[in-house]
Amino acid sequence: MKNKIKIFVKIIQKIIITISLFVIYFIGLGITKIFIMIFNRKQLREGFEEKDSFWQEARGYEADINKSFRQS
Repeated sequence: MKNKIKIFVKIIQKIIITISLFVIYFIGLGITKIFIMIFNRKQLREGFEEKDSFWQEARGYEADINKSFRQS
């Protein structure tokens, strides 16, 4: 009887954890993205460049595996 209760509790724990992680994920990413889309659209513009801007993408920061081996 005691062994069956342990198995039952483990199954219930897995179900509760799965449901709670789904809810946290949905709230954390889904609703947050909706609010960003509504209230702060500037943050979602990727690769957008204005014609009168002097903004330049960063260059020269690519990872070099040989340099990283020499440093460590």
